Amino acid sequence: MNKHNILVTGGAGFIGSHLVRHLVGKYPDRTTVNLDKLTYAGNPANLRDIESAGNYVFVRGDICDAALVADTIRRYNIGAIVNLAAETHVDRSIDDPSVFARTNVLGTLTLLQVARDCWGGEAADKRFYQVSTDEVYGSAAGLSARARPTRRTRPTRPRKHRPTTSSGHSATPTRCRR
Repeated sequence: MNKHNILVTGGAGFIGSHLVRHLVGKYPDRTTVNLDKLTYAGNPANLRDIESAGNYVFVRGDICDAALVADTIRRYNIGAIVNLAAETHVDRSIDDPSVFARTNVLGTLTLLQVARDCWGGEAADKRFYQVSTDEVYGSAAGLSARARPTRRTRPTRPRKHRPTTSSGHSATPTRCRR
């Protein structure tokens, strides 16, 4: 990837804030932009220690807002998007499943479409990573043996699940190509 900047959505949540902090420290020559709606899971206090870093920008907003996402991608020369924005608390989905569908499905679709439109024919060196939990993807328990993750050579199907949080959820990044 060239010297493009990085957009992290949902970066004020538990996992997102750790990723944002890591990127800000690891890539001082790139800007890490954190787009977060600050719902029940987002907490700006998670990032107080880096809020004044010269390579960190916070944008409060919704991933379903195509105009905001497009403006952010163009304004900050975004070349990589890591989508962590998601509704994940199952109990909340029982109360209002439409919120889950809006963020987890339509929000992701909005990000993909806007990235495609903004990057156009120059998407070869750009990256989109979709990161989520079993609460979004669903359990693999009902899948056939053929559909279960088995091979390390396929990034979307690793041989071993590597938990990324203390709660045991696994996050598997995927890369979308045109």
